[in-house]
Amino acid sequence: MKDIIKELEKIQAMGYDAHRIFSDWLDLMLYSFLGDEEFYLTVAKRYRNSAETGQREIDYFKNACQLLMAKMKKSNDELLGEIYMKWNLTHKNTGQVFTPKHIAGFMAKMLEPYKREVISDPCCGAGVMLIETCKLMSYQSLNQALFIGQDINHTCVKMCALNLLFFNLNGYAILGDSLNFEYLKVYQTSRSCLGGSIRVLTDEEAEVIKPKVLMRAKLEISDQITLF
Repeated sequence: MKDIIKELEKIQAMGYDAHRIFSDWLDLMLYSFLGDEEFYLTVAKRYRNSAETGQREIDYFKNACQLLMAKMKKSNDELLGEIYMKWNLTHKNTGQVFTPKHIAGFMAKMLEPYKREVISDPCCGAGVMLIETCKLMSYQSLNQALFIGQDINHTCVKMCALNLLFFNLNGYAILGDSLNFEYLKVYQTSRSCLGGSIRVLTDEEAEVIKPKVLMRAKLEISDQITLF
């Protein structure tokens, strides 16, 4: 991961804020996968990109993305959250602490995810709990499963959405207070044999799926209580 952070730090050395760089990096990846050229260019134009080709800010963003894809393919691990923490971007003053991967993996085994159709994390961070859970499930189980991550921090939600996409899962990454059933923005990912896809739901679509998602989550909680 050091080489990924190194590429992002090259942009920081040009006078940009680390939090802004990381958030924009996520946006550039999201807009690329969404096929939204207009907003992709809006983000790209926040940077001067006046250096020679290969040494521009956008080149370093691209390098970081390519390294991320290669390392995730090799490790089969969630890496965005780890980069976020290692680059010291967590908001410690608000108590933002991500669950370590090995703890998330242990907790996932306790859930017996292969028995479940809904895996939900109401305070998902980068989505490590969801990712560690999906690793324990069969191909058939994953076809039927729905992964739901929600967080009040938009950067976390964007990381979760990308992770659901990268791991080719059916799911929703929801921005909003889960205690108030708040849906401010919803990213939907869909699983296929050709790889995942992603889209942003309209406000109307979010309201339509909201009761369905809540009902499935409530049924899952009820099953979990029965197991114990």
